Amino acid sequence: MEYFRFPDHRARLEGWVIVLAIGAAAAAAIGAARLAVRSAVSLSPAEAMRPASPARFRPLLLERIGLRNRLPPAMSMVLRQLERRPLRALSTVLGIAAALAIVVVGMFWRDALDYMIAVQFDMAQRADVEVTLVEPAASRMRHEIAALPGALRVEAARSAAVRLVVGHRSYRTALQGIPERGELRRLLDADLRIVALPSEGLLMTQRLARRLGVRVGEKVVVELLEGDRAMRQVQVAGTVQDPIGMSAYMNVGALNRLLREGDSSNLASVSVDRARADAFFAALRGLPRVATAASKRSMLDNFRATMARNVLVFTGILTAFALVIALGVVYNSARIALAERAWELASLRVLGFTSMEVSGLLLWELAIELALALPVGCTLGYGLSWLVVQLTHSDLIEIPVIVSARTYAFAAVAVVAAGVASASIVRRRVERLDLVGVLKTRE
Repeated sequence: MEYFRFPDHRARLEGWVIVLAIGAAAAAAIGAARLAVRSAVSLSPAEAMRPASPARFRPLLLERIGLRNRLPPAMSMVLRQLERRPLRALSTVLGIAAALAIVVVGMFWRDALDYMIAVQFDMAQRADVEVTLVEPAASRMRHEIAALPGALRVEAARSAAVRLVVGHRSYRTALQGIPERGELRRLLDADLRIVALPSEGLLMTQRLARRLGVRVGEKVVVELLEGDRAMRQVQVAGTVQDPIGMSAYMNVGALNRLLREGDSSNLASVSVDRARADAFFAALRGLPRVATAASKRSMLDNFRATMARNVLVFTGILTAFALVIALGVVYNSARIALAERAWELASLRVLGFTSMEVSGLLLWELAIELALALPVGCTLGYGLSWLVVQLTHSDLIEIPVIVSARTYAFAAVAVVAAGVASASIVRRRVERLDLVGVLKTRE
């Protein structure tokens, strides 16, 4: 079944995510190193040995718009420091946002696959068991299946292998004939609304229509790959949204007429009482014309178990990678700020400020940068997820860009935890600051 193509597609997705993450980190590191080296070598020796000029004072933006008296002195100092070095603050925000985006893009495909499973197997294919016959039989065969213990509802369908031809384009697929008012197999549009099955003509997935270059109202040549292998023209009555595969659909009666056969079917969709599922399968084995019986529940349980293991490994790798980036960015920014403002912080300690108050001048700066990075990182993560989907485009599977609130929350908590860890290290350095040594260094 095409459903089991998910793991291969997921491997391609993981590869692109890792390549993009490593490439972004390498580009940032090379760019930062090049900028630092260029700034150092461009200075003349006399200029390099000259003490740094005092920062130019100017009122804060909040102070210029009349909020001066509403800001506590400590917060004014923090905001003034951010305004004086906007490029450094911006680079810190972007670095933290990039780490958060990596976590988002590492987890979004789980949300996308959960969405696809919900649409395909809860809203569209609602049967518990799909029964395939050895060969087409009279549709009254469904009454035999309906008489089995545990069977609640049975709908017969017909599937035929065909090649759809439009001009020089062709595609081999399954033309599925389903009941007009069936409840176990529904066709949905892009807004997940039920599409009425026409009495004549065929419906095809939007990807298949794009592949063949055909529009609604035009005709396609249906080349039968079974029976008399005739070629007949059928009008395209509409398109449907199917996240998996590229199929075409018809009214089962219309397909029987197209095949020039009586009321026959080779598929049966069955809704089964879970409490009597074992009895149903035991009785189903006694029917000689049954080839296979696929349980949707077993298939999804196996897939989710496999996916859960992969999620733990893949998400763990990317989360660790992102935490290292966040730790490095936050700690590096705080360490530079501490080195630049050591004399100022030591002076405040001598004047009577507590270590907590002095540390707050640095930690509040980091907290503001971290708060600004969260919405930027979420937006960047969504955009990077969209880019990954475009890079892993496939005709058989259309992966939607679905990012749940759970994914955003996990990424934000992971990055905030990295920021808190970096801040705690910096705070310990502030508490251990050698006041006499720092003040003498200034002289």
